[in-house]
Amino acid sequence: MFDRLIRLYPARWRERYGDELRQLVRDLHPARPAWALAADLVKGAFDAHLHERLTMQAADRRAVQRAALIAGIVWLGLSVEIVLTNVVFPTRRDNDTISVLVSYLCVFAALFVVGLVAARAGAGRRAQVLAGLIAGVMIGALTVATFTVVDNVWLDIVARQQAKIDGFARSGATSMRAYINHGLIGAAVTLTAGLGVFGAALGLAGGLAGERPAPSRAEPAGTGS
Repeated sequence: MFDRLIRLYPARWRERYGDELRQLVRDLHPARPAWALAADLVKGAFDAHLHERLTMQAADRRAVQRAALIAGIVWLGLSVEIVLTNVVFPTRRDNDTISVLVSYLCVFAALFVVGLVAARAGAGRRAQVLAGLIAGVMIGALTVATFTVVDNVWLDIVARQQAKIDGFARSGATSMRAYINHGLIGAAVTLTAGLGVFGAALGLAGGLAGERPAPSRAEPAGTGS
């Protein structure tokens, strides 16, 4: 009977304290009525679940906060790269394929790390996905905001890019600024939504990779009653 009641405790709690609780029950059973021990075990299981829930909620909040911090760091790095390639060292040719590929790989790696960090901090599966989603959306939205500032403040430099010249010629827009800003509206939707989806998936993948395997313990004999 007591073994069945001990199974009411959360799995993580049983992995850490289960053996000690079984030993305590064996020590108390001769002197304490079975119904009193059973009542104590049920009450203890309820308290353990409540404590684990509160702990998980705190871990989930920390996971989201860390995801926002990681997203901010990634955005700053991307912003530096955007300013360097579009303003400081501009080129008229569209030869930024490698830098764009590297940037995406760094973003995907960061989203994976978000889930990994969340799992190591004890966050649940839902929080791992949410942290990745939030990080992806933040990176997408903030990156589009950076492009908006760069393309409008340094329009005379950005407008010399051959890809923008060709696109403007085909667009029928009244001005280069209008053409660029119209394109940024579409990018705001597609990049933000796309990175949000990738963030959720990579956050989950990172969380699965970051979860520590539970230690296997041999079940002691003769604990039932």
